[in-house]
Amino acid sequence: MRTAKKIIYILAAGMLFSSCSKSFLNVDPESTINSDQLSTSSAATLGLLKGVLATLRTAQSTGYAGHEDHGHKGVLSVLDLMGNDVVMDNLNWGGFNYNYTGRISTNSRSHFPWFTYYTQIRNVNTIINKVDENTEDKQLKAIRGQAIALRGYFHFMLARIYGPTYVGHTSELSIPISAKELSSKRNTTEEVYAQIVSDLRKGIEELEGYTRPNKEMIDKQVAQSFLADVYLEMGNYKEAAIQARAARQGYALLDKAGWQNGFYEISQNETMWGADLNPELTTYIATFFGLYDNTNDDGYSSGGNISIDRRLYESIPATDYRKEMYAGSEGQEFTAPNAKGAPVTTKYGPFISFKFRDLTPGRTSGDYIYLRSALMYYVEAEALAKSGNEAGAKDVLFEITSKRDPQYSKSTKTGQALIDEIILQKRIELWGEGFAWFDLKRLKLGVIRNYPGTNHPGYGRFNIPVGDNRFLFMIPQAEVDANPDILPNNPQ
Repeated sequence: MRTAKKIIYILAAGMLFSSCSKSFLNVDPESTINSDQLSTSSAATLGLLKGVLATLRTAQSTGYAGHEDHGHKGVLSVLDLMGNDVVMDNLNWGGFNYNYTGRISTNSRSHFPWFTYYTQIRNVNTIINKVDENTEDKQLKAIRGQAIALRGYFHFMLARIYGPTYVGHTSELSIPISAKELSSKRNTTEEVYAQIVSDLRKGIEELEGYTRPNKEMIDKQVAQSFLADVYLEMGNYKEAAIQARAARQGYALLDKAGWQNGFYEISQNETMWGADLNPELTTYIATFFGLYDNTNDDGYSSGGNISIDRRLYESIPATDYRKEMYAGSEGQEFTAPNAKGAPVTTKYGPFISFKFRDLTPGRTSGDYIYLRSALMYYVEAEALAKSGNEAGAKDVLFEITSKRDPQYSKSTKTGQALIDEIILQKRIELWGEGFAWFDLKRLKLGVIRNYPGTNHPGYGRFNIPVGDNRFLFMIPQAEVDANPDILPNNPQ
């Protein structure tokens, strides 16, 4: 059964790859699926949607960025290397992002997110444009709803990477919109976000009543989580809080054992969306765990390469069990199984992370968790605090933080101090999961790695002020060459 599923996904992915052309934003990809099939056959349409989702976790699908290119999880992981909280002790895959040379238009790392998301926007557009929005076929409607939600989310990822933040920059150029019509030019931030919100609201509507078969698919609550994050970015705090609370309903918070188990299993309680990998789908070390799992002898971080920033580590109370997943200032021993399953104890250096561990047989096929319900607590808490409901914000923050630290007391802070506490807890909880760099941009905070006692190595020891152009990825040169209308480009 798994072999058959693998063949289907490979064929679907092959159809997607065949659509690549010199015109990188071509909205009409070639496909071996007949258009009439997409409009009438739920099986054919579902096959194309599964191909999109399969490509999101497929290694080197864009042809850029080498072993960093393992789809959506790869984008999230390298972006977290651009913030304050993740330290790369020795330059390896992801190093171009860590030292900020990867954002330049001629560097393949600037191409990686662009082609990851625009390729899949092109393919979900095939579904959206061919399936009648008034179809009475419930399965086709759910497939179309997922495609629309994904289109909105992919545009959101691109806007945050290549464009300015929303608040205060609505008239500035962002990215081209690829929806009913393809824009060869960059749209304004306001136009892009209007499209994103429209897509996500429509996706939520069309996913009403849909029960997904697994967590690789998109359901209403996942779409609501996307919209909650979008509203937070836009400063629409009332709606952000509403959507975040709705999105997290029914997801139990992890206990200590679950939180410390390595984040490699899609079935765990908090997982909202991810990719279910197995030995037949593994890409060996060209994976998220190949980069972030310090305990895997065959990975790029073998022996310890990815660490937590010293300041963030020291901000975690000793009673918080999340702190146990990092080595202290003197380093420590940690036991993990080798590829044969035998326990091996290794001494690691200061501040090394043990948070992400692929504990599958052979340690090569850990699942990817793209989104956890934990994120929604922080979106809701921040949104409540910024919309004047500080009591509600404290309640939400206490609900999750007391689960991580039994000694945590409900916050008595107000104003900016309360918001700072919410963001700090978010950084601790979601370390390495792809959200911190976006928050630095959104909250107008700089990158500060050069400080007394820093554990960032010399090649990453620098500060980037608020509003610096380095918070923008440049449009990749391949796109500029194929489409001169894309200019003016992001500044150096």
